Amino acid sequence: MIAKGFTGEPYSMFFHVWPWIGLGAAIVLLLLIFCTDFLRSDKTKSRFLDPVSLAWIGAVIYMLHNLEEYGVDMYGNQQAFTTLMYQLLGVRISEAAFLCCNLLLVWVVGPLTAVMVKKGYHRMAAGMALFELINGTMHIVQAINLGSYNPGLLNSIFLCLPVGIWTLYVMYGKLKFPKIDILRLFLGALFYHVVLMAGIVGATKAGLSEWVQGLIMVADAVCLFWFWWQVGKKSKQVA
Repeated sequence: MIAKGFTGEPYSMFFHVWPWIGLGAAIVLLLLIFCTDFLRSDKTKSRFLDPVSLAWIGAVIYMLHNLEEYGVDMYGNQQAFTTLMYQLLGVRISEAAFLCCNLLLVWVVGPLTAVMVKKGYHRMAAGMALFELINGTMHIVQAINLGSYNPGLLNSIFLCLPVGIWTLYVMYGKLKFPKIDILRLFLGALFYHVVLMAGIVGATKAGLSEWVQGLIMVADAVCLFWFWWQVGKKSKQVA
């Protein structure tokens, strides 16, 4: 069980408020997704069958995922994920590493991927879905391994996994996109997670500076988006 309170301070004021900024962005995007036609490609089909809408939903889900990890968890603890990492590793993960990892992925890569899908790179739409399936599975495995709840678990069970599976079903079942994309997009997301864990843990244990840790996360996010874009540009189309 995660100890109450926050271990490993100090972090800046921004570090404590950014998940709530993400919540605000998520609310705005949800309104645009479900109350307007701005974030969809085909008005004749359900939003849940539209690659553009699904890509934006994938981006929003991870904003909500961050809220449970860094905002407030199931037990009302704030910054619970940073506390958990401190307890598991015994060292304080730098603010730069956490922010460069999450802000680039959630505020840049997720939305930018959805923008590219709207521009016709529809094969990128499953990128965040596969990413969230991997991350959600990791949370579930960690919960089983630790025998307790971990911050992000609820979002993983009720949003990441079901929406991720549905997106894959729509993309490769109903819309008949090339199934080889699943492997390519999966490998990109898996590579990101490997670098994420090895980079943060290795750099922290090695005592590398905060900005070196941050640069590792920046490079990781850039590589992830580049990998997805390579898949998307193979067959740019409007579904």
